[in-house]
Amino acid sequence: MGSDDVPSLVNPLHSSVVERLDPVFAEIYMKYQASKLRADQVPYEVYNLDREKYTFPTAKVTGLAPRVSSSEKYYVPVSNPPGRIAVQVYVPTPDAIAKAGLERDGLLPALVNFHGGGFVIGGLDSDEPLCRKICQRVGCIVVNVDYRLAPEYAHPIPFADSWEALRWTFESAQMLKIDTSRVGVGGLSAGACIAAALALMARDEPSLPRLAVQLLIVPVIDARYVPTEGSCDPAKTPYKSYVDFEFAPMLPLHRLVWFYNLWLGTDEGRAEKARDFRASPIVASSHADLPPAIVFCAEIDPLQCEGAAYHAKLQAAGVPSRLKIYKGQGHPFNQWDGASPTAKEFVDDCIAELTVAFLGEFP
Repeated sequence: MGSDDVPSLVNPLHSSVVERLDPVFAEIYMKYQASKLRADQVPYEVYNLDREKYTFPTAKVTGLAPRVSSSEKYYVPVSNPPGRIAVQVYVPTPDAIAKAGLERDGLLPALVNFHGGGFVIGGLDSDEPLCRKICQRVGCIVVNVDYRLAPEYAHPIPFADSWEALRWTFESAQMLKIDTSRVGVGGLSAGACIAAALALMARDEPSLPRLAVQLLIVPVIDARYVPTEGSCDPAKTPYKSYVDFEFAPMLPLHRLVWFYNLWLGTDEGRAEKARDFRASPIVASSHADLPPAIVFCAEIDPLQCEGAAYHAKLQAAGVPSRLKIYKGQGHPFNQWDGASPTAKEFVDDCIAELTVAFLGEFP
């Protein structure tokens, strides 16, 4: 069990990665995913009829989420196209606020969070456990954003929704008791792409205060090299991880192809969309004067190299950035902290790094 020659399993671990995976990650994968089809292995219409059937049961391996003081849902009007999106605002308990010591003049720092899911799947529930842990352990407010998803709302709508949610956060800061000088953005995978692009957009928007931090977890950073079908040509991609980890568990290249085809399309406009900094933050004309970055990557992940490349790009532009690559881990290991010691380490790292950033001590 654990090799790609086991016929009884739908998605056994591939021989190209099995020896490199952390045993705990591999055990969780084999228990909960290996016997199930993924969403990208069926047509979108089939997946959409029964999403739970093709969804990894994250709740079974996520650590318990702490109680917070409040978790109120608000609705934000959006304009492209007109509609509204939900945001969930988490506020820490008075004891957590006192322990953290981040309150200033009755105001708290805030992290605006964007969930993962390839711009196609996911929602407010996806990151709720992590949002609660950050809220309670950092002692900050967390604004979790439910942006609209492809293919019904393809690029650039998820970004446009998220931009309006970020602006709403600043406009609502007095009501929410948020310190506008200590607002950060963060997200996982596709959500990290949104966070990185928002940091670029906010830098160039004089009406917004400067962001305090960007938390980029297993990030999508460059959409230009994922093909519409098949494998990557090693001679044409700068990211070795696309080739080395084509058959990574949970997020193989095939899954990226499925996501990106629904998000960016497959027609002649695909390449232009992928060159948009809102889809590929690494292509921005300048990365100077951005907020400090925290970049967390999984080693056995096609996205590993582009995350590391973005860290290097930020450092070259003079932006403080910290990179950590979690050895033996696949995408999205960080959600498995109820069963994985490395995922618990990741949560602790998030808490420590965000605390430093909100204290203004990030070098």
